[in-house]
Amino acid sequence: MNDHAGSTEASDVSRNDSSGAPDPGLQEGETLYRHAVELSQQIPWTSDREGRIIHVGSGWASVLDIPFEELLGSGWLRLVHPDDVTRVAETRRMTLVTGAPYECEYRIRVADGSYRWFRARAGAQRDQTGAIARWYGTIEDVQDRKQAELTHQGHARVLEMIAAGLSLHEVLEALCLLAEEQIPGARCSILLLDRERQVLRHGAAPSLPAAYSAAIDGLTVGPDVGSCGAAAAECRDVIVTDIASDPLWADWRDLALSHGLRACWSRPVLARSGEVLGTFAFYHDEPRVPTEKDMARIDAVLHLAALAIERQRSDAALRESEEHYRHSVELNPQVPWTADPMGNILDVSSRWFEHTGIPTEEALGSGWMKALHPDDVAPTQQRWLHSVSSGESFDAEYRVRLADGSYRWCRARAAPRRDEDGLIIRWYGTLEDIHDRKLAKEHLRYAAYHDDLTGLPNRRLFHERLQQAVGEAVNLQRMVGLLLIDVDHLKQINDRFGHDAGDALLQTLGTRLHSAVGITDTVARLSGDEFAIILPDVADEAQIAEMAKAVLTQTQEPLRRTGSTLEFRISIGGTVAAGSGMTTEQLLKQADLALYHGKGSGRGTFRMFNPAMREEAQRTASALEIAGKAVTFGWIEPFYQPKVAPASGTLGGFEALLRWRHPSRGIQSPATLAPALDDPDLGIAIGERMRFRVFQDMRGWLDAGLDPGRIAINAAAVEFRCGDYAERVIEELNWAGVPTSCLEVEVTESVFLDSSADTVERALRTLSAAGVTIALDDFGTGYASLAHLKRFPVDVIKIDRSFVSKLETDAGDAAIVRAVLGLGQSLGIKVVAEGVETATQMTLLRELGCNLVQGYHMGRPMPAEDVPQFIAHE
Repeated sequence: MNDHAGSTEASDVSRNDSSGAPDPGLQEGETLYRHAVELSQQIPWTSDREGRIIHVGSGWASVLDIPFEELLGSGWLRLVHPDDVTRVAETRRMTLVTGAPYECEYRIRVADGSYRWFRARAGAQRDQTGAIARWYGTIEDVQDRKQAELTHQGHARVLEMIAAGLSLHEVLEALCLLAEEQIPGARCSILLLDRERQVLRHGAAPSLPAAYSAAIDGLTVGPDVGSCGAAAAECRDVIVTDIASDPLWADWRDLALSHGLRACWSRPVLARSGEVLGTFAFYHDEPRVPTEKDMARIDAVLHLAALAIERQRSDAALRESEEHYRHSVELNPQVPWTADPMGNILDVSSRWFEHTGIPTEEALGSGWMKALHPDDVAPTQQRWLHSVSSGESFDAEYRVRLADGSYRWCRARAAPRRDEDGLIIRWYGTLEDIHDRKLAKEHLRYAAYHDDLTGLPNRRLFHERLQQAVGEAVNLQRMVGLLLIDVDHLKQINDRFGHDAGDALLQTLGTRLHSAVGITDTVARLSGDEFAIILPDVADEAQIAEMAKAVLTQTQEPLRRTGSTLEFRISIGGTVAAGSGMTTEQLLKQADLALYHGKGSGRGTFRMFNPAMREEAQRTASALEIAGKAVTFGWIEPFYQPKVAPASGTLGGFEALLRWRHPSRGIQSPATLAPALDDPDLGIAIGERMRFRVFQDMRGWLDAGLDPGRIAINAAAVEFRCGDYAERVIEELNWAGVPTSCLEVEVTESVFLDSSADTVERALRTLSAAGVTIALDDFGTGYASLAHLKRFPVDVIKIDRSFVSKLETDAGDAAIVRAVLGLGQSLGIKVVAEGVETATQMTLLRELGCNLVQGYHMGRPMPAEDVPQFIAHE
């Protein structure tokens, strides 16, 4: 280094003029040279003749992290990448030996600890004898160019693998390794989308732990399933810079962190059509945000991944197509044949002999017809001659005798080949075995028109036969009878004895119905518990009634099954059609109305349609329409009737009674809405509206400091069918801020009969546990009242007004009232007497120990605004 400085000074002196002053032109050149060196990306260096470094330009400080002195001699070699040291040393040795110019590219460890590619070049300075005196060289950062070259080589290598047909796994592994070279610190994974199951399957992940790759194999595609699941689901880049805190990794965080994975950038791999093929993920061992350069490098490998996956799919599809074609040709069960323009068979496949046992030569001409079923020869021959004469395609089904003597259904098809003038020159055809298909089609047709359980005609066949019967009746001037039959309480039978017992009952009923009718009559099963009988020719209604009676008789015998006896009943509705003024729809409607009235009058009976039923149905429809408006426009309004303790005269509470206020006619009776209470939608809506108004009134009275006692509301059977009646009532009480101790729910025994008893029991027990009391209304007028008192949580029983009204005059009714009161006292159940209208009734009930009375004698139903005044006067 000192020698170099000394030689520079000597040169400077020699360049002075005779006066000793520097040459201005020379100084300007040196300044230009110095700035050019400083601004250049190349770093100059100098070595002695043996290649030992004696000087390095000032640019070294911005690249390397070791003192200048340690670079001198051969110290710089310890910065070279270990994989490059041998090659660099050998190249330098050869240069020193030959004196040829030196040029080499290798990686050097820079200040941040990473390696970058550099290119070193040098030339020799020789003395007057031609011997090497010194080496002058430069070193230049070529990282970007080298990286681009390596990337290009990597891409080319992967493309060659794809073109060579290497397995998809090999290609994807190479892609992952290439991506990891381009993005230092990354560990890559490629997952492939299974479109049918919507999961991601392992593709390649050469640098990830095998246990981790196995754990995420089969990852569900979804917006909240890690980086890859979300990327595939939403077709977008999902960059998670810190797995430890990102919510997308909630279910997978522990797995990733346990394998040292802290960041994951995932991008969907897309086909040219835009379809998601899979995901390409880049994992890092520390939280990391991608740079623009990272994203650009990812784009390049992502394209190659899409190309590889699409190529693999295309190859698979091609192989599948080739296999399909090969099997279609080699394994096709059809028998090909050809015929001349006149229809004579010229050639037939050897499979003809294999199937029929008739030699091929015997089938030529018209010999093939010897194999046809005798019943099919004439129609088949006629159809073939028609095609030959007309040139129309041939298509016929017939039975062919096989070698074993059995017959199978076959389908023969043929089309003509024509010359340039349109003349037929050859027929080309096939014979196909369709026996199984033919039988399956017939089976499907039977299944389409018959009930699986009973084997009876189903609703579709029933409608066709009813339409046929009505049409024939018009033409032949006769009457058609129709019976609709419904099994009473089939659901309860299923619940109690099981569905197997219910199915056996339906099968038995179908058999008994079929045995009760005539040959021309049709018995059909229309739905789960509904049957029908078509009587295509009856004399009058009396004959229909007679048939209904015979059917009822058939069901009187119980079903005996596995040692148990199952009693059941049916209800029947009947009607008759005469003349041309009746459609099948009207006939069905009339029978349905008759059945509805029969079930309403006690079940297990037969009712014949009469016009009054239609009028009642119209009234019901009108009631439903009015109820719908009442709910929609808020016409529902509760009126309150007081309940009083007869012993003290104190107020015991109120019953909220349904009323509705017409906008012009004022308050209306609930009777006009009664049918709506059985409607699944309107019944629930009316109940909800009543509770809303009642709870609102109760909250107002409580806020005013009034104590109205318990307010009773009525619950219809339909309200329990949803299964959450109790929960809704309690929620509405909480919303209104009304204590459960202020409410009583009244039910009639029809609730237990018309709804699932288990559902009702659960609802009542839920209400009772919450503090709501349960009242059994109209006690004594229904069925199995004592059983209900034992099973359900009943706090109050209400004696029906029909017993109270004759309390003074009818000893029997008086005895019933005394019995009910005694029952209540024994069971610890309060008793309320309804319909108390006279002082005498009041006195008798007080003497008998009745807890509460209700009726006009104590007070008529009143609007909510009158309740405070009534309470104040009590």
